[in-house]
Amino acid sequence: MNRPTVVLFFILVGCLVGSAPVAGPAAATDGAVELENALSRSTTEGAIDVETRLSIPSSTAELEITLPEGVELLETDGFRRVGDRTYEWTQATRTPSVTYEYEGTVYGSRGDREGHFFVAANEWALVRTPGIDVSWRGTGSELDRTNTVDGEGVASTHMAYLGPYDEYTGAAAGQEFRLVVPESAELREDPEEIVAALETAAERLSIGEPTDEVLVVAAPTAEHAWAPAGLQRGNGGDIWVRDDERLGTDRDTWVHEYVHTRQRYRTTDKTRWTIEGIADYYAALLPYEAGDISYERFRNKLEEGADNEYEDIRLVEPETWAGTDADYERGALVFAYLDGRLRADAETTLDAVAARVNDPDSELTQRRFLDAIESAGGDEMGADVERYTETTAVPPVATQRERVDAFGGPDIRYAIESITISGPYRTASVDDPRLVVDETLEVAVVAENVGDDAGSFEAEFRSDGDLVASETGRLEPDESTTLRFSNAFDSPGKYEIAAGTERLTVPVEEPSDIEVAGLEAEPTTVAPGDPITVRATVASAADRPGAGEVVFEADGGPVATESVRVGEGTATVETTIEFDEPGTYTVSAGGRTATVTVEASEPTVPDPAVIDDQSGFGPAVAVVALSFAATLGVRRR
Repeated sequence: MNRPTVVLFFILVGCLVGSAPVAGPAAATDGAVELENALSRSTTEGAIDVETRLSIPSSTAELEITLPEGVELLETDGFRRVGDRTYEWTQATRTPSVTYEYEGTVYGSRGDREGHFFVAANEWALVRTPGIDVSWRGTGSELDRTNTVDGEGVASTHMAYLGPYDEYTGAAAGQEFRLVVPESAELREDPEEIVAALETAAERLSIGEPTDEVLVVAAPTAEHAWAPAGLQRGNGGDIWVRDDERLGTDRDTWVHEYVHTRQRYRTTDKTRWTIEGIADYYAALLPYEAGDISYERFRNKLEEGADNEYEDIRLVEPETWAGTDADYERGALVFAYLDGRLRADAETTLDAVAARVNDPDSELTQRRFLDAIESAGGDEMGADVERYTETTAVPPVATQRERVDAFGGPDIRYAIESITISGPYRTASVDDPRLVVDETLEVAVVAENVGDDAGSFEAEFRSDGDLVASETGRLEPDESTTLRFSNAFDSPGKYEIAAGTERLTVPVEEPSDIEVAGLEAEPTTVAPGDPITVRATVASAADRPGAGEVVFEADGGPVATESVRVGEGTATVETTIEFDEPGTYTVSAGGRTATVTVEASEPTVPDPAVIDDQSGFGPAVAVVALSFAATLGVRRR
């Protein structure tokens, strides 16, 4: 029995099926329609050039494409315009193309922050890839899309970078990671550590199936301000993060954006908050689990969701939190509460619930969200989450003990045991460190595992974010160890010191001037030419160590200069002087004075009897000797 030929009419709108980039589509005789967007730099400021090339199989009879809004048409080959942005295939060639300028720079706001979302700069571009709507009539039903870059650059499904770059790669949990660092970017973190953090997040999270590849671009910040700290685009693994973002913070942007690549579900207005809320929760939880932040910082991050700014918001009503970060902060607080309850009361996790609702083919309604929670944790837990999302009620934040009871595992805590200042001025233990230039800060930190399981730790010592030293180890439950770190300061400023998860603000100033607090001479009465020690007692002129010079003067003229440093209390400095002439002299230093008396020596007169007894001496010689001695007493100085 003969069957009639079935001709199908397919309309695909915004379908983004990724595949490996190719040089360009070749004419196909059968099979899929192939579409390639070739991106290149444009001479128009803020734009890029795109050539959209198609390969149309012989099984296709008709085809139309619709370009994105706002494009500037440059050239067509094998297409004719039939609408505002719609072009019909003329069938003159099976490899038609259309070339146009596409908006590269996108500026806007995120919450209360304004800045760029994408940039087409003079030397580089970080841009969206264009979404081309395609409809055709034929027996084939597939559309294969690729994006490529003409010249240096890299293109993925939803995002592209044009320009010179370095690339770092990794793999974990079935995913390939590509970190693209533009030549204009200045990463604050080591690129290998960024890749390692993404790999750790991939292995830790089980909230949904990962994409095959994650493209991460470090967005240059030297000359451009970005509205968000990072951005994930499309239903896949394309993200950018500002090049100055840190790892291991209580809102780790690298982790936050990676979480978005694992979210596949579609939201309603009532569940829109879950997108940012769960990403923000994991962006704090994973650094805490890794020991990068203390429970205090983790708790403080969650408590932001209870801020008075959000007292009137209801998460299921986006209009109540529009223009705020409530979906991030209150959302993270709700998910933290839910995760703790699931672990403590139901022996399951937020990961499991998230995986259950993370279906790209289903819409996540409020009812489906609550049903998943009730199925995992019971009606009471579902009712609590309903109250915390549909009213202004705020969930509590768990104490650290409650958290360990619920989550288990190692729990490494850090506490500063002692702070010591050493250097040329002093060696002293202090509670609130305040240093001067050339002094060294020494910090002893106790690391203690208060959890139920043994675990490893890595404690870093940083000054203003720069790594100074690190210590690693492993602690059994209830075991502790003392770590010692030090840093010398050679310039003034206010330094943020991190020792493990402990934080200190350390002011460093220039040394103070000095002042002379007292002056003494010893002895105060001498003969001409005898040495005199002049001793100055010196103190700092302010409430910090001081340094300077003490100038000793005698009768108004300088006789010696001595350098001195003073820490706590006073210091002494001295010099030796002498006077040749009898008299009363004033010595001084720093406005302090002392008086010295120089007395003439009595002349020594020979005994005439002794002289007479000497051979060759007689009374006449004795008279001459007495006269000569008198003359000597007048000359002596």
